[in-house]
Amino acid sequence: MKQIEVDDELYQYIASRTQFIGESASDILRRLLRLPSSPQPFVLVQQGTIEGLKELATPKKQGKKDYSAEIAQQLEALFKSNEFKGQTKMVVRFLQVLGVLHQADPEGFARATESVQGSERRYFAHNEQTILATGSGVKAKQIPDSSYWVITNNNTARKGLILIGVMEAMNVPQSLIEKTQKLFQ
Repeated sequence: MKQIEVDDELYQYIASRTQFIGESASDILRRLLRLPSSPQPFVLVQQGTIEGLKELATPKKQGKKDYSAEIAQQLEALFKSNEFKGQTKMVVRFLQVLGVLHQADPEGFARATESVQGSERRYFAHNEQTILATGSGVKAKQIPDSSYWVITNNNTARKGLILIGVMEAMNVPQSLIEKTQKLFQ
């Protein structure tokens, strides 16, 4: 097995994508790069990688809308609203941000919630029971104006990480991700 060096930021990213205790960095990278779970002959892996890169390089279908500007506009409006500014409960702010993200781009939100989860707990589901089944003492609330439920008894910093994960997956502008990060520290 070969060893490589990665910087601290990249290591933290890889570690944050761990889905279960004991998952190796190789397994995480294979999952993130959509490679087979077990090593395959180089030609097969290379062909799969080439196909994946071609798919990424192919222009998006004309009918597919880019929601990043709409999301940015709605988040800015939320952050400036008196209701958000006056809210002292972080769980309510958390739900408000998730509600805006869902409302602005439901399909993007659905894809994002599939990739954002804890090592032992599911953060998002379409029903409360799925989240509650992931551990004792788990609490969940429904995201406003959506069919989604989210785990809510994480600390403020974890709520921020969950939001950032969803926002990154939805291609929210970096300035708004940073603003959100400051709000949930």
